[in-house]
Amino acid sequence: MKKDKKEKSMLRRIIELVSIFLIYFLITLLPLPEGLSLEGLKALGMFVTIILMWALEPVPLPMVSFVFVPFVIFTGMMKLGPALGSFANSSIFLIIAALMMSPAMEKTGLAERSVYVLLSKIGCTATRMVIGITIANIILAFLIPSTAARTATLLPVCLAIIELYKKQSNIEGRNNFAIGLLLTLGFTNSIISSGILTATVPNPIVVSFIAQATGQTISYGEWLMYGFPPALIMAFFATWFIRLIYKPECNEIPGGVEYIKKELAERGRMSMDEWKTAIIFLIVVLLWLTGSLTGINTTVAAIIGVILIFIANVVTWKDVSKTSGFQFMMIMAGGFIIAELLLKTGAAKWLAMTLFSMLNIENVPIVALIIVVMAIIQYLHIPFMGTTK
Repeated sequence: MKKDKKEKSMLRRIIELVSIFLIYFLITLLPLPEGLSLEGLKALGMFVTIILMWALEPVPLPMVSFVFVPFVIFTGMMKLGPALGSFANSSIFLIIAALMMSPAMEKTGLAERSVYVLLSKIGCTATRMVIGITIANIILAFLIPSTAARTATLLPVCLAIIELYKKQSNIEGRNNFAIGLLLTLGFTNSIISSGILTATVPNPIVVSFIAQATGQTISYGEWLMYGFPPALIMAFFATWFIRLIYKPECNEIPGGVEYIKKELAERGRMSMDEWKTAIIFLIVVLLWLTGSLTGINTTVAAIIGVILIFIANVVTWKDVSKTSGFQFMMIMAGGFIIAELLLKTGAAKWLAMTLFSMLNIENVPIVALIIVVMAIIQYLHIPFMGTTK
């Protein structure tokens, strides 16, 4: 069987792994800085180790967490129970459950139907189409917990609209409407994700890290209360700004109304599976919103949704097994192991205080500090592809 040319050779994997672990042991041999224990130094070494593993991938990304289980045990930093316990974090199961529910939206066609219904109500001018895609992104963010899955749902719709625009407007090749619509799809998808706890994987990870550091848990409703308004404002600002830069050549799209009517007519009435999916997702979202009143945890509500989806025969295990939920579990567990070690050994506090001292930002206003952190996070996308890393 012919191997993929991009696949790493066994020798290269071994060299990378040995080099990464050698860096760890060299770090542990460094003189102890003031205020940092030996365990803290080891935790910092492991922090560097996992970053290098995520960046270089000497083993597939989901396997990095597995590598760390024997690693932390052999170095005496953790026992087996706590190490494996990182794989059972509630945030991990929230994402797994949400991802197990999302195939129902795609399989039944409810997601695409919702988009076309929305566009039929908003209108078919170029401006309204762009606004419609923005609103569709916002709605789907409550239902589909993955930016990639939402893009995959909306992209065919956007491409069909672009082709219709080019054909009816006699525009060939590159055009502002196509650029603006696709940029709006990508930008608003990412922006609105920050305002909804279950819209993207990093959000539950942040909640878990906050809980580990402070002992306080942020509920779905609290995240929505503080995160959604600014995300909503920024999503519509991005839509306006993109349209300002890429103003459509013409605003009217002849035949747009007919095209959307045709798409809806081909789908016919909502099927029983679509109704069942809509009702189940509505129940889950209501449970998420009322969690502080009902006492039902966000993760438990998502698991209830998965159970209902299966009982209703909307999806099969084959449908669900295609999702990346279990890969996320593997990837995220390593991060939780490192977070616990950094907090338990005091390395996180020492690192923060040292950085503050080096950069002389103890007296910097909190707003300026947040802007600096935001800039650093944005540029981290260059070495790390993907928000999960």
